[in-house]
Amino acid sequence: MKIIVVSHGSFAKGLLESAQMIIGKQENVVAFGLYPTDSTHTLRNLLEEEMKNSEDKEEFLFLTDLFHGSPFNVVVSLMKDYPIYHITGINLPLFIEIMNKRTLLKGEELCAEIMKSAKDSISDVKNYLKEVM
Repeated sequence: MKIIVVSHGSFAKGLLESAQMIIGKQENVVAFGLYPTDSTHTLRNLLEEEMKNSEDKEEFLFLTDLFHGSPFNVVVSLMKDYPIYHITGINLPLFIEIMNKRTLLKGEELCAEIMKSAKDSISDVKNYLKEVM
């Protein structure tokens, strides 16, 4: 499964770099950022080109940073023409989990697993400390 991370600015690249610091170099994952001088049309073309240059019958999981943001909307527009999976609101814990599970689960199963884990990927530390102390 190919993972394509798409975000505003350099968040996607930073997410990938941070994950690789923790779990090592990752294959078959790319990051794209949308910058103020870029158009959404150009971003869509780059993402389509990335998919066309990938192996036949490969599954694609797109990860975007913000629900209804421009990168999200570009990926949604691709979903009309391509059979892709898409999770939005990505963060480092979920991204690492995806990297660790993507060879074990197919797209639909992986998405379901990640959605179950999403709530546990953030914590209210003040409340946590009250519980453990």
